[in-house]
Amino acid sequence: MSLASALKRAVLAGLVAALVVSVFHLVFTEPVIDRAIGIEEQMSGQTDEQPVVSREAQKGGLVLGLLLYGSIWALLFGVVYHLTQGWLPAQSAAARGAVLAAMGYLSVALLPFLKYPANPPGVGDPETISYRQSMYVALLVLSIIGVFVAAGVARYAQSRGLRQVTAWLAGLGFLAIFAAIVYVVLPGNPDPVLIPADVLGPFRGLSLAGLTLFWVTLGAMFAWLSRRSVQRNLRSAAPA
Repeated sequence: MSLASALKRAVLAGLVAALVVSVFHLVFTEPVIDRAIGIEEQMSGQTDEQPVVSREAQKGGLVLGLLLYGSIWALLFGVVYHLTQGWLPAQSAAARGAVLAAMGYLSVALLPFLKYPANPPGVGDPETISYRQSMYVALLVLSIIGVFVAAGVARYAQSRGLRQVTAWLAGLGFLAIFAAIVYVVLPGNPDPVLIPADVLGPFRGLSLAGLTLFWVTLGAMFAWLSRRSVQRNLRSAAPA
């Protein structure tokens, strides 16, 4: 697949995924955020103070932010797919896209979330934000490296004669060990979490669900677009 085709499919898939996740968060996550903001205002005693940015503007910013998020990751997805399509363990473009989406989910969503889960408003000292961001970026980079090394382990094991299932189990085993080491070595969140559990738990669960939904939708849309392109090419090549 050419770079232009990979980017076109990836960006379209990423924008669709971002819109799907936007609707999800507007319907399910925003009410939880409203509760967290109310608790934060009660704790600070500023219940009558008007926010600098209204909640409606914040919700619009959520959609724009997710569209930007989807576009950036989609562009990276398209570039990585183009560079690794001959190496990914699948026979068709659709299947290779699904595998790469699963690797993206593990590396940039699930593994970082398990160590540094998302927190609602009111959690986190502003003075530690730079430290927390640097730790998150470090974990993100390590997670990406770990997932691709795990894929390399699986490919190497398969080249040594192991069955595909056994080889990829070896890769997953490496990834589990790598993730456990990174989880233990990197420091935890330095700030106390004072939000009640009945707000914190749903917020984190919905945040992870949103990340999962994004990568599932991105992978599914990319696979569908790839299959559609193949079918269109076959119809055009068929004799009249």
